[in-house]
Amino acid sequence: MSVCVIVANSSKAKFLLAEDARSPLIESKDYAHPQSRLREQDLVSDGSGSAADSGGPGMHSMGHEQEARHRQAGTFARELMAEVDKLRQKTDLRRIYLVAAPKFLGLLRANISKQCQDLLRGEVNKDLVTHDSAAIRAHLPKLL
Repeated sequence: MSVCVIVANSSKAKFLLAEDARSPLIESKDYAHPQSRLREQDLVSDGSGSAADSGGPGMHSMGHEQEARHRQAGTFARELMAEVDKLRQKTDLRRIYLVAAPKFLGLLRANISKQCQDLLRGEVNKDLVTHDSAAIRAHLPKLL
């Protein structure tokens, strides 16, 4: 396969592959990151069973929860980019496209290897992970 399209958000991803620029996209692998699906209170616990923090009674520790979610998303982005790099090493990969939810796209960019970055031909800043390959293909260039 010479083209790989990574479609992702912070909890799901799939790799779509094509033989060449005109070939249809074929779903190769699905990935899930269950930790990103956990409720925020399951990601962060203050140990006391209370939602209060030093901000006073009844204050919720949203900053800690958002930080935990961001860490989980970063972990998933690193794992996905490592898989792309393995694919690059094992196949004749010539072009890579990233299709991801806006915030997650930044995490993918931050974790892509230099070798894979050299193969990056485009990005789509949308969460299309639940769409089928034909719908995803419509957001990409006519010739991959």
